[in-house]
Amino acid sequence: MGAPIRHFTATTEQGQVFTVNIERDFRYDPYRDFLVCAHCDWAPSLLTTQRIIDMAGEHLATVHGADRGLGQQEDESFRKARLIVLPVVAVLLIGLLLFLNN
Repeated sequence: MGAPIRHFTATTEQGQVFTVNIERDFRYDPYRDFLVCAHCDWAPSLLTTQRIIDMAGEHLATVHGADRGLGQQEDESFRKARLIVLPVVAVLLIGLLLFLNN
């Protein structure tokens, strides 16, 4: 559907790990985030960020029995891209402002 930007993981009592991803679809303006389970076809419609966290944990616990140690982390490639793009955009904006002032 889109690029995964955050992962929610939880484990079962037997130690099996299940993951739900937040995937961002940049084709829309503004972009849209979707929850997608990596183990089944579950992909609900989303409303707010807090609801995303609640829905991910609830799905992992009820459907897969993974109710231990819910954790989340940002996708590494998305984080690196943001660290590169934000400073480049800032430098370009400053350059544009200096150019327009001359």
